[in-house]
Amino acid sequence: MKTTTPTENPNNPENVAADMRAAPSAGPFLPFVPLKPSADSLPSFPVECLPLKLRAYVEAVAVHTQTPVDMAAGVALGVLATCLQGTVRVEGNIGHYEQTSLYVFLVAPPGSRKSAVIHAMTAAIEDYEQQYNEQHQAAMRRNRQERESLQRDINRLTKVLESKYDKMTELELQHAQDNLADLPDIRPLQIFTDDCTSESMVRLLKDNGGRMALISAEGGAFDNIVGRYTKKPNLDVWLKGICGDTIRVDRINREPDYIRHPTLSMIISAQPSVLSEIMQNSMLDGRGFLARLLYINVSGSSMPRSFRSEPIPPTVQDDYDDLICRLLERSEGDSVTLHLATEAVGRMDELCHDVGVYLRKEHRDMREWGSKYIGLVLRIAGLLHVAADKAGDIGEPIIDNAIQIGSYAFRHALYAYSVLGADETVEKAMHVVAKLRKLGVTEICRSDLYQKCRGRFFRDAKDMEPVLELLERHGYIWVDLPTYIGMGRPSVGTVHVNPRVLEEEQPLRYFSA
Repeated sequence: MKTTTPTENPNNPENVAADMRAAPSAGPFLPFVPLKPSADSLPSFPVECLPLKLRAYVEAVAVHTQTPVDMAAGVALGVLATCLQGTVRVEGNIGHYEQTSLYVFLVAPPGSRKSAVIHAMTAAIEDYEQQYNEQHQAAMRRNRQERESLQRDINRLTKVLESKYDKMTELELQHAQDNLADLPDIRPLQIFTDDCTSESMVRLLKDNGGRMALISAEGGAFDNIVGRYTKKPNLDVWLKGICGDTIRVDRINREPDYIRHPTLSMIISAQPSVLSEIMQNSMLDGRGFLARLLYINVSGSSMPRSFRSEPIPPTVQDDYDDLICRLLERSEGDSVTLHLATEAVGRMDELCHDVGVYLRKEHRDMREWGSKYIGLVLRIAGLLHVAADKAGDIGEPIIDNAIQIGSYAFRHALYAYSVLGADETVEKAMHVVAKLRKLGVTEICRSDLYQKCRGRFFRDAKDMEPVLELLERHGYIWVDLPTYIGMGRPSVGTVHVNPRVLEEEQPLRYFSA
């Protein structure tokens, strides 16, 4: 008769060690989740979730530039945010609003045509900006002349009063000052900039009605954000600009800057080396700046394939240009608040519960980013709703599309945070996995595994316990610990290795909405 030994492994519902050894790749192992994902295994952007005209242009740009669709799609979200921020907001829960600003961070290797994609997606904004300023050039010139004339009168009357006081002159001065205050300063329209310091961004926001975007194809833009000329970066404008928190800056010998509802968006591309650098910047991470980024990671294997490529169809180009023009014209009117339909509220409830459960279990470095995940989905939903020219409340189809894009963003953020390397347990686990692959075994005594791995990472057998627990949770191994029955020395147990660990790296299977 076949005898079995009971075990303490909770992954085995039958609690029979012999059956586990007979089928080590079946019941005992939890779902396989890579400790550190590869950019090649990341999902592609769900372009089917974009409005039809925007999707057609994104796909056309990807074909024309011979780049992954992720690049144009990610920039497209940033373009929508640039056009609509400050005029569209979404009320999720009652009394809680999300403005439609986004910080899109595109990470791609050198030579991946980041500049070409960003130029193709933002040219329509530049065209609108230029046409607007040309049409209003005469009005801006008259406004400048009137303001300069009033200022000259104020200076002249001030000098007269300094030499000799006169009641009529004082009244005339007050009248000129009131006229100057009542005459708005009409400035050229500026929708975005490509390089500025934190202090300059405050001024740009103030001069442009509290709305501005930073769009740059070079990672050097981060130098200004982290403080190129100072050891301590000023992140306040970047943290407040995406949330809409009031900016108040008082300086000696300078007019104070006051922006009630700032709205700031960002589209920045950089090389993977820049990602590694900023993810290890304690100031950026500690202040929560990294948690506000929408990460788009492009594989290094995605490179242009040939010299010739298909041009963007004229009708597709015209439709996109019209869309951007319509959105920018809309932004000149009154702001609008979007609400969720009843069925959309139900979907968001489900999503909020799933995210909460997921973040409580693991990925501590992702918790801050994940805490803003629901807000990110609402922002994307608002952008998709307006871009699709939908009326009324945001319905379930739009919310479902936003959730799919949010799930994509979640996985790419996981990859970005894996670069952070802040979790030492993960590094130790990767060391153990490398040893197991080198040994090529499907099971090994736990003490033998420690002897193979001891050294810099493990100076005591107890140091390996949290690592084995992590590998077991991720489906790499399961540990067979026979129950001690009080006779002889207790068994140290056997480590069973998932055969998939010995194969090539598996696709990422993290959180999915």
